Amino acid sequence: MKKRLTILLGVVLLTVGAVPAALALAESGKSELRELYEQMFALRGHIVDKQAEAGLITGEEAASIKARLSEIHEYCRQQMDAGNYRFGFGGSGRGLALGRGGCRRCPAYRQNAVTIPDA
Repeated sequence: MKKRLTILLGVVLLTVGAVPAALALAESGKSELRELYEQMFALRGHIVDKQAEAGLITGEEAASIKARLSEIHEYCRQQMDAGNYRFGFGGSGRGLALGRGGCRRCPAYRQNAVTIPDA
């Protein structure tokens, strides 16, 4: 009987100790994701600037793309503030694809979005 009680007490203590550690790990992962998304949007803005400097896109196209990028960035910030970090990339209708249709669900999506011309 004492052996079972000792084992049960050990399991309870391990569980109680593991939950806060797991939550702390999840929070640090979320803050790291937020930082990475901030870096990603900053880099995308720099890429658009460089494309405009190189003459690949016009200044008007660059301004339009950057305005749309800013809208998407704000949407992602709002989602992260609400605890939703499950947005991503790709053409499955759930991504942050710029210039090729967007995510279609976020408010930043526009039917007549500026597209980046093929090289």
